[in-house]
Amino acid sequence: MKPIFTAVLLSTLLGLSACVSSAPTSAQQQAAPIAYTTGGFASVEIKQPVATSFGILANVALWPQINQGVTKAISPANIEVKVGNTFKESIASPVPGVKDWTNEWTIEEYQANRKLVIAGIDNFSSVPIHSRITYEFSPKDAHTTLFKRRIEVSLDEHFLTHAQKSEIEALYRFLGTQSEMATHLKKYVEAHGKP
Repeated sequence: MKPIFTAVLLSTLLGLSACVSSAPTSAQQQAAPIAYTTGGFASVEIKQPVATSFGILANVALWPQINQGVTKAISPANIEVKVGNTFKESIASPVPGVKDWTNEWTIEEYQANRKLVIAGIDNFSSVPIHSRITYEFSPKDAHTTLFKRRIEVSLDEHFLTHAQKSEIEALYRFLGTQSEMATHLKKYVEAHGKP
């Protein structure tokens, strides 16, 4: 009886170790690509040079002033904008029934005076959703910037069936406000930028 018990125990332990070793590590999970399935975009012309426009957006501490009524706070306030760094953005809810929330963003891409990409998990919902925002800048002429803003999210059936109705509405509202968000930057840069 004892050898059978030992054999069963050993095979169970070996089976468990095989399961554990085949389970993805956190590094493997982080390396898996996110399936971004929908989003929104906008483009506007900013009457300032690219370096001025990009410099203002890349100063993340200014976001509460740029996005008044949306971004409530940034921490840390003195974030160095470079690939891999993270920061938190406290956000005011655009929809009744959804509380204000905080996202932690990771800087995925940074090309001075050209492109900034941030990504993270949007925490406004009981079912978190991955988001990525891309900001692109190109010169229309020496004094005008063509600014493009794009958001992508990992909207899936799980989110649609498990999130509250107000949370789904908040997501659609945010996806649809990219023109409004781009205009926030345009107005701020044109009012505060120095050519």
